[in-house]
Amino acid sequence: MRPHPPNLNSASLIYWPPEGGGKTIQTSTIKNWGVQLRTGGNVFTQTRSMKRLIVPVLILLGSALSAQTPVEVYKGIVKIDAVSEEVLYFGFAKGDQVIFDFESIGRELKEFEILQWPQDSKFREDDKTKILGKKISISATAVYQFRLANRSATARECKLHIRRIPGSASTKKFNTTVAWKTENDTVYAAVTEKYITRRDTSVINRQAAVTVQGMQNRYGSTSQCPEFDLPGKVIAWSYYIGVNKQGQQVYQEAEQKFVDANKNANAANKNTMPGYGMLAALALTGKSYFTPLQNENAITYSIVDGTNATLAKQQQPFKFIRSKKVTNDFSAMKESIDGKYYFYLYNETDGSLDVMIKIAAVVVYEKWAERPGKKMEILKRKIPITTPPSR
Repeated sequence: MRPHPPNLNSASLIYWPPEGGGKTIQTSTIKNWGVQLRTGGNVFTQTRSMKRLIVPVLILLGSALSAQTPVEVYKGIVKIDAVSEEVLYFGFAKGDQVIFDFESIGRELKEFEILQWPQDSKFREDDKTKILGKKISISATAVYQFRLANRSATARECKLHIRRIPGSASTKKFNTTVAWKTENDTVYAAVTEKYITRRDTSVINRQAAVTVQGMQNRYGSTSQCPEFDLPGKVIAWSYYIGVNKQGQQVYQEAEQKFVDANKNANAANKNTMPGYGMLAALALTGKSYFTPLQNENAITYSIVDGTNATLAKQQQPFKFIRSKKVTNDFSAMKESIDGKYYFYLYNETDGSLDVMIKIAAVVVYEKWAERPGKKMEILKRKIPITTPPSR
């Protein structure tokens, strides 16, 4: 008759054949299989037919015991500055049991918290001096933060010991060290932005007529420094400078040429600059109607800003936008100007010189308003991630 199978809810394992009445070799409980191996009581004698069952049970028993062995994660002293906090990052696997001991050296710590990154709180205790043998279950493989917050005016030191019990043998070598990954984060900030509601273009004309004394004149100065101010946003400007009647005559002749040219253009329907004067046309197109003139009646001029105008008057070295010695001169200027500028005039001849300066600037006047808006900014940030298991 074949023996009945053993009762797996209560069975003991002994050496066979039973020498000296049999000897128990291990005491444990295998709940998954419903087998209890214990000392004393009824003794189950392994038969050849049960060998195929007992060997797998022993293998599973060894794996379970291995998984139940705590693995060291961290042991040390954490220093927290006054009114600050320290955060330690670790990775844990799903199914882990995390055991930790915490002890504040001296007075209690205001906050001790464990969070699943980024902000899912799993455990928190406030105003504690000691927490021993606390265990939490890990429901998801992720990065976890141990946050220690000190709200007092003095620093704190805390002892911290962390272990993990793997949920299975397969996660025993899970790497608890955290790696850091850089990623781009797009954020939008509320801003007040300005925008143009109206833009008007006009021509600003400036002129000056001065007499600069010569080197032989006992009275008066051999230099003059007439100023000009061009308000608004200057997009183009030009000037003409002429000495004595000859210089003035060249300007008048050029002005007549410009008028005649515009009449011919109007007759042919080709006038592309209605309402602009000769100097404004020069500023925008660079086309000149002036005749260059050069004789012994020449003035030295320099276009300067306020600081360098002062240096020039003091006969100190100075910087300039343009400087020449001429009887007449003209130019379309590319240099952008804003505020007050000056024509510093210096007469190196014996006689006095009458100098005429004319300036034209094409200026844009803009009317602005404000409206709410958003400003996009891409920020780089580092995020913690779990690392592959160590081998």
